Amino acid sequence: MTEVKTLPRHSPLANVKGVANDARPKIVHEEVYQKLRRAIISGQLEPGRTLSVRGLAAEFGVSTMPAREAIRQLVALGALELTETRRVSVAQMNEDKLSEISEARLALEPELAARVLTQLKRQSAAREKLAIKLSKIDATLDRAIERGDSAAYARYNSEFHFKLYEAAKSPVYLGLVESLWLQIGPFMRVVIGRLGTSSLVDQHKEAVSALRADDVTKLTKAIRNDILEGMTNIARTDV
Repeated sequence: MTEVKTLPRHSPLANVKGVANDARPKIVHEEVYQKLRRAIISGQLEPGRTLSVRGLAAEFGVSTMPAREAIRQLVALGALELTETRRVSVAQMNEDKLSEISEARLALEPELAARVLTQLKRQSAAREKLAIKLSKIDATLDRAIERGDSAAYARYNSEFHFKLYEAAKSPVYLGLVESLWLQIGPFMRVVIGRLGTSSLVDQHKEAVSALRADDVTKLTKAIRNDILEGMTNIARTDV
């Protein structure tokens, strides 16, 4: 039987706060699920990374039951894979799956970005406040690129997108987009290897500029181009 490895001590989950053992089982499970889910969306777990129920339970300071249930849910969502030997790992990618995710992102994310401007119509102060937050995230992301820090890049890239998308106040769209990022998030780490030599326009800065100008056409174009660039770079690797 294939040995199931636990998460090492330098795991990106090692700094996540434990879950109170005296909490109700449903609450404990939900906290474990949400923290593991965020780690996958933000690219903190690389593709193919092996996980185990016992390892996750130890990381979060809980019993194996909530860890097992969190894994079960994420397997159902396609974020994790379970083999016939019961080995659990972060899901891998293939060409057809990548193409389908790309098409879905292009259909949903520019529309979600457009809804941000609808939500903040005639609210210049709110748009500026959001633009400042996004600019700070993007500056941190730029420093991660300079350091060649793939984990930090993936984290702040996802933070930029979801800070923008959450402002749309569109929970249905947001849930659909999150389900896509559960499958693509770990692969954002490979994009950084191609950014150092890129001379393309910084689409995040274009998006911030469009937000400030209340320009929906420019904003949706920036998000669309950002998706195309990222997914193309992922496709150029061995997925």
